[in-house]
Amino acid sequence: MVKDLRNDPIFEKKEPPPREPLRLNKDVLLKYKGVVDGIILFRGLLAAPIAALIFLIFRQLDVWFYPEQAAFFFKLRILAAVLLFASMAIAIWKRKYIVWFVDAILLIMASQICLMIYLTNGASSHYYEGLNTLILGLLLVNGFYVRHNLVSCLLILGMYWVAALSNQAGWNLMKFCFATYFVGSTAFFIVLMTKFYSTQHFDAFIRNEELKEDERKLQILYEMAEEKAKIDDLTKIYNRGYFFEILAAKINACRRANSFFYLIIFDIDHFKEINDNYGHVFGDQTIATVAKTVQNAMRMNSYIGRYGGDEFMLIIDKASQKECLFRLQTIRQAIRSLDLVCDGKPVSLSASFGVARWEPEMMDEKKLIELADSVLLEVKRTKRGEILLAN
Repeated sequence: MVKDLRNDPIFEKKEPPPREPLRLNKDVLLKYKGVVDGIILFRGLLAAPIAALIFLIFRQLDVWFYPEQAAFFFKLRILAAVLLFASMAIAIWKRKYIVWFVDAILLIMASQICLMIYLTNGASSHYYEGLNTLILGLLLVNGFYVRHNLVSCLLILGMYWVAALSNQAGWNLMKFCFATYFVGSTAFFIVLMTKFYSTQHFDAFIRNEELKEDERKLQILYEMAEEKAKIDDLTKIYNRGYFFEILAAKINACRRANSFFYLIIFDIDHFKEINDNYGHVFGDQTIATVAKTVQNAMRMNSYIGRYGGDEFMLIIDKASQKECLFRLQTIRQAIRSLDLVCDGKPVSLSASFGVARWEPEMMDEKKLIELADSVLLEVKRTKRGEILLAN
């Protein structure tokens, strides 16, 4: 069927897809949560042994200030250390609930300290300073979740009130108010710092993700540009420079394997007359159509590139001489079968082929090209539209 090549879709220009900004979708938020949980777990693993050691060292203060309760308090401290390490072990196993285990550890230790406040002298006890230290640990370990820290601080402050107010024997209004202010102001500071730090950390994470996205897109663009640099703009096959790289690599590979391949140079017969009679635009369309036709007719272990103008180069590997010539006959016939039309006039095509076989002991890249080119010139001098294999 005859068709006008100027409307062929292979000549349509395709624009790259528009750039989309980074969206705060569920995947991004889950990734951020995973990053935060990983940081909390890492900090918790560092802080746990230090916290347990300090908690046990303070046992000496129990002996100095409250010798009657020192033995029981030591058991509480041992229990707290055991629960701390057990919670961290479970946190490592159940990574999905890291922040909840941090809250649990904090409240377990806070409840033990509040019990010690109740058993000593209530509002007059100095153990509230331990609660203050626990609250400070919130920022060091879990400086990301504001609501968790706020609820934990309020629970700790509430447990202190219960412990201090329940024991009337050691009631001291001034010390109770001071402890409430001391612990409460620290909690307020921790919540504010958590809000600030979590916002800064999230913004930094988003900026980092945007940079990664930009780098990924730049990498894609670079790969596209690198790929485009290999392709001839008109024919969409390999250009001359990259085809020569393939040819050099093929020669090296066959030299190592002591194998051979065929290099073919072919061109469109009487192409100058097509340009003169139908114009260069139609001539370019003809070149592109021939390239597409040959590419569709090729098999595996074959490469095609544009040599220049209406000349093309082919590499056929892993084929016998008979099979190579059969493939070229198929390509030659496919070109002959093209039905082209320009301004209502049918245009017939044919192509001439020069074939050279490369073998390790014969020649280098330059001599191989010269041999294939000389065979092509011989075909064009004698009988165009045929295939000639170099002797």
